[in-house]
Amino acid sequence: MSSYIKKAFDIIRKNVIIIQPLILFFIVFIFTTAALFQLIHKITYIVFLITNILLCTAFISGWFYMIKKTIEHNSKVENKEYKSDKEEIEASLALGREFFTGVGDFFTPVTFTVVCYVAVYILIIFLSYKSGTYFLPYADVNWVEFMAKANSTPAEMHNYVASLSYNQLLSMNLWILYMSAIVTVFTFLTMFLFPAVFDKKEEYFYVPFSAFNRNLVFLCRNFWGSLGIIMFLFFLQIVFSMLSLLFSVNIIMFIIGVILFSYFVTYTIVLIFLYYETRK
Repeated sequence: MSSYIKKAFDIIRKNVIIIQPLILFFIVFIFTTAALFQLIHKITYIVFLITNILLCTAFISGWFYMIKKTIEHNSKVENKEYKSDKEEIEASLALGREFFTGVGDFFTPVTFTVVCYVAVYILIIFLSYKSGTYFLPYADVNWVEFMAKANSTPAEMHNYVASLSYNQLLSMNLWILYMSAIVTVFTFLTMFLFPAVFDKKEEYFYVPFSAFNRNLVFLCRNFWGSLGIIMFLFFLQIVFSMLSLLFSVNIIMFIIGVILFSYFVTYTIVLIFLYYETRK
């Protein structure tokens, strides 16, 4: 597993071009989302919401395909298929054109898969919550206020937690642990869903189901390696979350935070695609 972790870093270092679409997408998405929240008319709001969703699926289609082709490019580099360093660099820069190929070939299947993924995720969260009410203690906590304090300063969060009773803290921690476990299991079981989508071209309506089946088969065959990778990525996420407090100090730190977050997201997707493409 350690070899994949290191190789994913090397792939990004040698092909920095794959980070650029993500940064541009973040910039566009921030503006489109800000415009969405300013809309009052319901029909206009729905149109902009659908447009934002399609924008996201179009980006996923192009960017994930670009990453898949980057891994193929890296395999050619390892096998020394390029005649010179110049040819290798030109092939790396040419990966940017693969983005538009991915949008054209995979936009519809990716859109179907994203819609199914989000629908199943919401359903599982809802059913898990309903199930939890039968065996977990009632959490007499204002979750909106809790999330607001969690996103504020550490001092405010500490004061808020200190104001809660022992029973409130116990029930809140049990609920957080329970829902986190549900989300973690779901994430693990769908870890290679999108690499499986790009595995082959299929009829649009069958893509989410056939891709999920390939994803599960791959997980069963590579269970321990997949488990190690997701644990490593969760560790990185915890570290990044702890550092995120520094990125809200000023605009310069915010820009640095966006760049580091883009690198973290890119590394996560590259590592998952690399493991799948190498061991499928």
